[in-house]
Amino acid sequence: MAVSRAELVTLTREAMDAVGSDRWSDSLIKSVLNVVYDDEWSNLLNASQYYTYGMRTVTTDANGVVAFTSLNNGAGDSQQNFYRILSVSDGNVLYGQTRFQDVPLATTTNYLPTYPRLYYIVGEQVQVLPVASGTTLYVAVNYKPTALSDLGSDASTINFPLGGEWIIANEAGARLLNKGGAESGAAQVLKREAAELRAGMLDDIRRRTINPTMLAYPDQKYDWAGG
Repeated sequence: MAVSRAELVTLTREAMDAVGSDRWSDSLIKSVLNVVYDDEWSNLLNASQYYTYGMRTVTTDANGVVAFTSLNNGAGDSQQNFYRILSVSDGNVLYGQTRFQDVPLATTTNYLPTYPRLYYIVGEQVQVLPVASGTTLYVAVNYKPTALSDLGSDASTINFPLGGEWIIANEAGARLLNKGGAESGAAQVLKREAAELRAGMLDDIRRRTINPTMLAYPDQKYDWAGG
């Protein structure tokens, strides 16, 4: 059953054994839950990078740049907030990733030779090479859902694997109990419970098939201890 933001606040109070207590306001609990929710989505997508997936069609500006904001999608409770790039292509050619320090002159118009199709991250945007205006690109991304604080109301449901709400509630409860070091012992108990639940959930999510992990682009043989 999907859990609403209000229900998540209640679960957090129950995890803290603080039902009826006025020591922590709902506003404070929601603020901490917002941070924890974002952190747990990072953990999830680091464990399974294709857990969420979206294809964005974007166009480079005059400087050959694509802003991170153009990799978001949707609005309201259905927001898809860009987290990481999975691939970049023009529909025919796959762009490789590089770093500015490896190609510091690539955006200088009189620099030769012309670089192959590459991109690198600079600030909150993607620099595409060679620099060209109006290049249509297809960027595969993964994404996080609407932040807890941006949901339309307390009745809005959170987007997280079924059962994972207790990870969020326990982790948030631990942070709240540890406030000022007042109940650090109870906080550590909740953190351990959250860690155990998280490990189980991520193990389940990492492997959705029984097939072995295979060498794949852009892996190098050296990454797999090859000679």
